[in-house]
Amino acid sequence: MFKRYSIVNKLDGITLSFSSLYQIGDSQNINAVSFAYAVQREKEFFLTSEGSFDSSVFQGPLTKPPVDPTVRVSRLNLCPIKVDQVFIKATAFSSIIHIGNTSNVAMESRVKHIRQLEAEKHEDLGNFETIDQTD
Repeated sequence: MFKRYSIVNKLDGITLSFSSLYQIGDSQNINAVSFAYAVQREKEFFLTSEGSFDSSVFQGPLTKPPVDPTVRVSRLNLCPIKVDQVFIKATAFSSIIHIGNTSNVAMESRVKHIRQLEAEKHEDLGNFETIDQTD
């Protein structure tokens, strides 16, 4: 892999979370994985043992696009990568801010999102209908 300088004068970020990365410079491999189980309810209450990563959302195979071995890229980068200033508000869920060269990148983010809405708007607030929606 051809290497060159990455020059960054200023990089400001507010939030970096959940398997995210700021990478300045070259890297051979990047592999970022994030699993999230989210429950949203109209009425707030919390159970200590809910949620499981045993779901097919997290365990099932991913369909990756095929790699065409006949496509070859050849480039010659004689100048360094120069960045004056970057401001990033948020980076989350297996995302990467990368300034430089990378040979191989694999990124995966899986979310099981469950929304529990009240079945009817009346005084019996314990009656919930679960809408199981996978994002």
